[in-house]
Amino acid sequence: MTREKLLNILSSVLLVASAAQFAGIYLHLYTRVIWFDHIAHFLGGVFAALLVLWVLFFSGYLRFTLPSSRLALFVVMVGGALIIGVGWEVFENLLGLTWSPKGYWLDTELDLLFDAVGALCVYYSVRNRL
Repeated sequence: MTREKLLNILSSVLLVASAAQFAGIYLHLYTRVIWFDHIAHFLGGVFAALLVLWVLFFSGYLRFTLPSSRLALFVVMVGGALIIGVGWEVFENLLGLTWSPKGYWLDTELDLLFDAVGALCVYYSVRNRL
C-alpha cells in the first residue's frame, strides 16, 4: 500500500467519522438511538488504527519501519487505537460528558471494546497489503 493511498483512506474515514459525530450531536442520536455510540466508537477505532499506522510508518515524520511480525503490527495498531480511545474517555470525563443509561463504567468498557473492534477490522484489512 502506498502512503498516498493510506492517506486517502485515512481522510475518507475521518470524513465519515466526523459526519457521524456531528449527526450524533445535532440530531441527538446519542440519546435517541441506543447503539449509535457503538457506531461512533467503531469508526473512531478505525480512524485511530489508521492514524497510528500513518504517523508511525508512512508519514515520514518518524523513522520507524514496519514491524516484521504480524503480532507486532497487531499490538501497535490495536494498542495505539486503545491508547487513543482511553484518552478520548478521559477527555469526555473531564468535560462531564459521561452520562449514560448503562452506567459510566459499562459505557466506557463498551466504548473501548468498539474502539478495539474497529482497530481489529483495520488490522485484518491491511496486514497482507503492507
